[in-house]
Amino acid sequence: MQVELAVAPSGPISGAPRRTPSIDLGPLIEDAVKSAPNNAFIQSELDKLSGNARLVRFLHRFLLFNDALAARVPFLAGLIHLTPDLFLDADDAGRFCAQRNAGIAAHVAEAASDEYRMTPSRNMVHQHLSQVFFRAVLAHFGMEQARFDAENPVPDAVNALLAEARGLFFENRSPENVFAALGFHVGLEFFANEEFNDVDQFLNRRHEDLAAALKIEGPNGAPYVWLALHCVVEVGHYSAGLEAVRGAVEYCSPRRDAARMAEQIMRGLDVFADLQLRFYQLVLAEGA
Repeated sequence: MQVELAVAPSGPISGAPRRTPSIDLGPLIEDAVKSAPNNAFIQSELDKLSGNARLVRFLHRFLLFNDALAARVPFLAGLIHLTPDLFLDADDAGRFCAQRNAGIAAHVAEAASDEYRMTPSRNMVHQHLSQVFFRAVLAHFGMEQARFDAENPVPDAVNALLAEARGLFFENRSPENVFAALGFHVGLEFFANEEFNDVDQFLNRRHEDLAAALKIEGPNGAPYVWLALHCVVEVGHYSAGLEAVRGAVEYCSPRRDAARMAEQIMRGLDVFADLQLRFYQLVLAEGA
């Protein structure tokens, strides 16, 4: 995707062009995610899902995918902060004081602060909540965890996609990969909102007894909290991701690379949409 950039007059840092907010990726990102077939595909395949065994196996794969993606968030925030001179405010003459990497990382880290939340009274770490959720799903259907694992081993093809989810754009720290990873992050937050709401509506419409059982308070709270929470928080994470994108493009250094790096953001977004679609084609359409 070609992205145009209007360059402003030179700033005080090495004669670099002053920053300018003239690249607005927001509308391009909105158009890209709304035109993706992912949400319609997931809804259609969920409606075809039948049988308790298939349902539980799907929920297990759903948990694995989102756990793999969650681990990317603090890693990306750290990677951005650990990459000096990639994001500079050309209106600030001091090299250190011109650094804007931590501010951009902070927008990404908003999602991480939810992902790893511990309160004085409760463990709200999302992996923990998802484990409470899945144990309750198994208990509802009278399934033992060890037996489920033995009868539903994760196929190599699924593990390969989980490895992609964890590692895409992190193998080397090139500027292109940092920007692409940021686009990937925005994509995962947007599509996660749709994905969780799709599953929430599916369970409440097609599996009312299961949904009701998961909403009963237990020693660790209601198991459904994990799913319900993600139906709400992802919108805020997506908005924070867009702020990170705006900052990354605005403070891109050198400024002449801003349009090219904006294209990398869009590439990362496309890569996530493709990954998510391939994952659910495998676990929903093919029942892996």
